[in-house]
Amino acid sequence: MARRSLRVIALLAFVAAALGGQAQPVFAHAGLEASTPSANSVLEESPTEIVLDFDEAVEADLASISLFDGNSAAIELGAPAAGADDTVVQAPVPALDDGVYAVIWRVTSTDGHVIDGAFSFQVGTAVVGDGQQLIDEVRGGVRAEAVVRWWYGVARFLSLAGAICLIGSGWWLLRWPATLGRRGPRRMVAGAWLALLVGSAAAFGLFGAEAVAGSLADALSPSTWGDLATTQTGRMLLVRVVLAAVLGVLLLLGRQRQQGWWRSATFTAGLFTLYTFSASGHPNSLEPATLWIAVDLVHLGAITVWIGGLFAIAIAGRAALSEPDGIRMARRFSTAAAICVPLIIGTGVAQTLQLAGGLDDITATDWGRLLLTKVTVVVALLAVAGVSRWLLRHDGAASIWRTVMAEAALGMVVVGIAAGMVALPPEPPVAARPFAEQLAANGLIAIVSLSPGVVGGNEVHITVTPPGGSITPIASVAARVSLPSAAVPNAPVTLVKEGVNHYSGSVTFPRSGDWTLEVVIQVTATETALLSTTVPIP
Repeated sequence: MARRSLRVIALLAFVAAALGGQAQPVFAHAGLEASTPSANSVLEESPTEIVLDFDEAVEADLASISLFDGNSAAIELGAPAAGADDTVVQAPVPALDDGVYAVIWRVTSTDGHVIDGAFSFQVGTAVVGDGQQLIDEVRGGVRAEAVVRWWYGVARFLSLAGAICLIGSGWWLLRWPATLGRRGPRRMVAGAWLALLVGSAAAFGLFGAEAVAGSLADALSPSTWGDLATTQTGRMLLVRVVLAAVLGVLLLLGRQRQQGWWRSATFTAGLFTLYTFSASGHPNSLEPATLWIAVDLVHLGAITVWIGGLFAIAIAGRAALSEPDGIRMARRFSTAAAICVPLIIGTGVAQTLQLAGGLDDITATDWGRLLLTKVTVVVALLAVAGVSRWLLRHDGAASIWRTVMAEAALGMVVVGIAAGMVALPPEPPVAARPFAEQLAANGLIAIVSLSPGVVGGNEVHITVTPPGGSITPIASVAARVSLPSAAVPNAPVTLVKEGVNHYSGSVTFPRSGDWTLEVVIQVTATETALLSTTVPIP
């Protein structure tokens, strides 16, 4: 039995090493919908604050906003804080001189994903530098070291696999007849508890290191822990560590298992441990969150009962399955599996459709491709489970031991893939291509910038320098867009005067393509200039 327990622990370690590295950095889960200043904008005066508006809730306490001038020198900002709602983060800005500036930001979404980005803007209308070149120079250090991300993936796997084996196998161990012996299952449960405790504690610290783009040393920093405790993901990880400790105490009090209070306390602690996984992952970003957390909890609970039972039976051994009590347990498990598998499939399909927004682009993301791999392994697992069920009916419980071992191994592979998927965005990042160009004709110069450069709403800025100089006012500016390749006619762009020769407005592109933007500048009552450019919308 001891050898079998060691084999299970070795399997956990092997899958952790193989799949822990699946967790790649997430750069596009929550998306930046708008910013102030907007990307590539040209401002008459220095902004008083930087405002980032995302398409889902983010953790302001873990946000980082950095500002660099044209010489790549950092400019000290005020501490980032929550804005009008939980999708907005803002930071005050000191008075800025004329020039080009780069904003480098990093936030953590409420479902635990760390994302980052950058954009540039300009103060003053003179041409002063290349914003993209500045971003490339100063963007280093906004992501955690690769070793932090790798070990965070390993910690997530150990925590999830430990919870499934501990709670699921413990569920079956409570019903395990004394005649079959409990030494092997108990050792396996002890190993699973250790994986849950160590994995959860490590995940808490490593999540903090990733959120602050730090090193392994940051995982041990008390100041980082304090910031984590104010976030949804951090709280759930911390609660999971506490619950793992509680489950450990209950395991030590195992002799009390026949008493009602012990069973109730163990069941409650196990249920809330599973809840911490659902409440800190993708379901937390869906609406209504309560419903999808409940769906994920049913999904995870069914997996726990099924895979935990596989490990309990595999550890028991062939001899125990030859006993009458072992035969009854095998049949009872087979009945439970017949209930759990449809629940797993149904809730899994529902979550996939909700998270990915359908199956059209399922192969466009690492999450989708990993999902297809997971489905392939699950199909193989179900095939082996079908063989086990047939053997149980025709050749008896003892004949299923080898196939159950294979099921347990495949189940751990599925758990490893699931742990990797938690760190990946289900939907492809919104394609964006901020646009900026300088147009000129007859001594007239117009700087046109548009962001974020996506299908849908966009902000446009136009700054004009007439032949007489930037302080010479022009009469008016108008703009229009069209898509000749799709026979989309001219549509006017509503512009508002922001300052001397500076106009801003909004424009909606209903589809991708190379859009024609025409700017009509009324220089004087008798002089008009038409400038034209092509704006690619991916």
